[in-house]
Amino acid sequence: MIADDIRLELVNRTRLNGKAEVSRYFGNYAKISDWHLVTGQVEGRPAILVFDPDALDAPPRSFMLLDWSADKVATIRDFRHASYAIDGAEWAVDEG
Repeated sequence: MIADDIRLELVNRTRLNGKAEVSRYFGNYAKISDWHLVTGQVEGRPAILVFDPDALDAPPRSFMLLDWSADKVATIRDFRHASYAIDGAEWAVDEG
């Protein structure tokens, strides 16, 4: 589901390129449980909204922007370490 030449930016931390490097990123997230992911939009762009699992009625803590190419994820911009980016942003949870 991810492109061979995928690019990932973990904002304020690091950049990774290619499936091998980005696979480490997914492995790191598999080890933590301090998030609840929901598909949605931020400023009209496809996004994954990151909520606190103990406060699902609260606004999201951060988000990830996704760009697609040929039905595969081509880029990910993850704002986990730049949570201020959600402040004042327009966001919405996808319905259904």
